[in-house]
Amino acid sequence: MTQSMKRPFGVTIIAILALVGSVVLIFGGLSSLVSGAFFAAIPIENVMTEMEQQEQGQQQTLSVAELHALIQLLGSSSIVMGAIVMVIGIGYLIVSYGLLKGREWAWTITVVLTMISIIVQIVFIITTSILNASLHHDMNTSLYHLIDQIIGIAINGIILYYLYHPSVKRYFKKSQHS
Repeated sequence: MTQSMKRPFGVTIIAILALVGSVVLIFGGLSSLVSGAFFAAIPIENVMTEMEQQEQGQQQTLSVAELHALIQLLGSSSIVMGAIVMVIGIGYLIVSYGLLKGREWAWTITVVLTMISIIVQIVFIITTSILNASLHHDMNTSLYHLIDQIIGIAINGIILYYLYHPSVKRYFKKSQHS
């Protein structure tokens, strides 16, 4: 496909952000897969010996079966989450390519993912605010998380606004009514 229109600079920036995000997600997912496999492979006897040494004089809180189930759950969850995160990372890698090439599907996927990200960040603010209020967490940490989410919402809002700019929509061959 030959591109008759020059790629807007902001699209290049968004594609680079998607590329960097994809690399982080792929490595994060790989890390989660490895740690999940590690958890799943831990012999329960080693964990019990360690717990017994730490709990000398204290009442044991978990039975062997409960501990084994917990370790298996942690390992399995980490493996599943790692696989999901890696797939998302690969998806962002493909989207970054599509953004650079002016593919319509890349515009659509970026808009949808950006909207989802804003919703997730808003939900995160609400849930962490409720959780922090009920648990009396450190207010400085709560404030940093709040500021972090607000900055993320602002950045995603700017990206969303930019993607709907007429020249950007023309680059992706989107009609003015999309």
